[in-house]
Amino acid sequence: MKTTHKILYQDARNMTNIDSNTVDLIVTSPPYPMIEMWDEIFSKQNPEIKEGLKKKNGETAFELMHKELDKVWNEVYRILKVGGIACINIGDATRSLNGKFQIYPNHTRIMNHCLGIGFHALPSILWIKETNSPNKFMGSGTLPVGAYVTLEHEHILLLRKNDKREGEEEEFD
Repeated sequence: MKTTHKILYQDARNMTNIDSNTVDLIVTSPPYPMIEMWDEIFSKQNPEIKEGLKKKNGETAFELMHKELDKVWNEVYRILKVGGIACINIGDATRSLNGKFQIYPNHTRIMNHCLGIGFHALPSILWIKETNSPNKFMGSGTLPVGAYVTLEHEHILLLRKNDKREGEEEEFD
């Protein structure tokens, strides 16, 4: 089987130079919403994100960041062939804003959008990352009321566009 490989360095929110239904596989690890190191990149894409973060409104910033990533998932869906596979490596985020600590479930938000545009979910991979931290919980004191489990994993979401490709065998249980 002959294959063609082409690496493009461009904004994935607009891949008009790639024809629809022409790609078999996409593997990506986008910037993770609500991880502080990516705030500037997201804020440049939409100034309302910067404003949401400045006002310490995590829910608004989270949703606006994902609205930018939704444009990527729409393009990924468009350019994949029927039966094509998208692999998305994404981690969730924890963050304190305005004295409020919480988790921002990036993998869930992405999965919900992708299912809504027509992707079919396949069994995902939970990537357990090695850590050299001796603590599985973060908190203080003997009764750490504000303790939380540290994030030591990321999700690799596996999604298929529509059904299997023509000619692929059906799976039997």
